[in-house]
Amino acid sequence: MKRFWIYTLIVVASYISGVIAFKVAYYLLSIPEGSEYNLLYPGINLFFIFTVLPAYFIIISLFRLFKIRSIILSALALILFGIFPSIFVPFFGGFGFIYLNSQYFQSELFILLCSFFTATAITFSIGKFVLKHSLTE
Repeated sequence: MKRFWIYTLIVVASYISGVIAFKVAYYLLSIPEGSEYNLLYPGINLFFIFTVLPAYFIIISLFRLFKIRSIILSALALILFGIFPSIFVPFFGGFGFIYLNSQYFQSELFILLCSFFTATAITFSIGKFVLKHSLTE
C-alpha cells in the first residue's frame, strides 16, 4: 500500500512540474494572456492521464525487465515518448502532412508541449529512481 501512495505522489509531482514548466515557457515566450494556448489544459490533462502515464509505466517496466538501471536513459526514453505525440498535434487539425512543416518545430505550441512533457518525464524518472533506492535501503 505504501508503494501505491508513493507512485501517486510521483504522478502528482510529475504533473505539477509539467504545469510549472508549461507556465514558465508560456511566460518566457511572452504569449499574451488572451491566447488560445490556455485551452490546451483539458487536452493535455486527458492525454497525460490516459496515454502518457500508462506509457511511462510501461517504459519503466521494460527498463526493469531488461535490467537497465540508468536514470539518464530512462529520462531520455520518457522525454522522447513525450516529444513523439507532440509532433502529431498538427495531424489533428488537418489529418495529414499538410500542416506538419519545419516551422511547427519552432512554434509556440510545440515548445509549450515539449516543455510540459519533458518536465513530467524528468520528474517521473527522478521519482522512480528515488523510490527504487529508498525501498532497497
